[in-house]
Amino acid sequence: MMGKLTGLCVLLMAVLNVAVTEDTVTTMYFEDGDSLTLEVRPAYTTPIINILWKFNGNLQAEWVKDVVPLGYYPRIKGRANLTIETGQLIINNMKKNDDGVYSVGINDRVQSESYHAKLIKKVQKLKVVVRPLTCTADSKNCSLTCDSDTTDAEPITYSWKKGDGEWEVSGKDINITRKDDSGGKTFTCRMENPVSEEESDPEPNLLYKEEEPSIVGPAVRFFLCALVGVCVVGLVVAWIMKKGPFKNRGINITASENGNERPTSPPSDSATGPYENVPLQDNP
Repeated sequence: MMGKLTGLCVLLMAVLNVAVTEDTVTTMYFEDGDSLTLEVRPAYTTPIINILWKFNGNLQAEWVKDVVPLGYYPRIKGRANLTIETGQLIINNMKKNDDGVYSVGINDRVQSESYHAKLIKKVQKLKVVVRPLTCTADSKNCSLTCDSDTTDAEPITYSWKKGDGEWEVSGKDINITRKDDSGGKTFTCRMENPVSEEESDPEPNLLYKEEEPSIVGPAVRFFLCALVGVCVVGLVVAWIMKKGPFKNRGINITASENGNERPTSPPSDSATGPYENVPLQDNP
């Protein structure tokens, strides 16, 4: 008999354990003055004949078809709306005392999903704090903190960005080193929670060092400029020699019949005719 009872107890505990593990509590965040919408999950596909919403185990809203008219209890009366077709409950002007667990029963059956409504504040203005205060470009490493008042603002996700790079999810504090992080001019942090998001102003990276300019580029540019200059001077000189005061100067040279070069007479002038050979006369 004792063995049968023991087996029955074990089976009952297993059933209860399954029931507990199937229950789900979903956290829903709200700001002061917000509205909170609570759905029935999974949605009912059969007609609903009664609804009962509770807050921390206390009745909040109730309706029984043809028996109990839709009614609200004092804590939410005047700022709540229950949809009897779906069981959805909307509570307006949420306050700190609305922070708690909401559960619902539909057709005399408690639903497996309940809601933990939690008041949360927006993320406040933040800044990047560098530590230690003696951090300089000669330091091997430093730490950065995404600093802000986070009271009642959790949970918060922290992200960091180096220079104009991509955001990377990280912790509230990060370590930077001269070896790995000297290439970015600034660091920026971002804080996000379920209702808000804020970014800091870019903080100068104290480990940043300018890259030394390469001499290859200037040397190549100097060589090209010099080459262009020489070419321009050569062209100018050639143009002057051809078009300047030296044009048609000197003696025209033609090849003689025997292969020797001989001077030729200047070209004839159409106005005066060809030159004549005039013998030289002796002086008296």
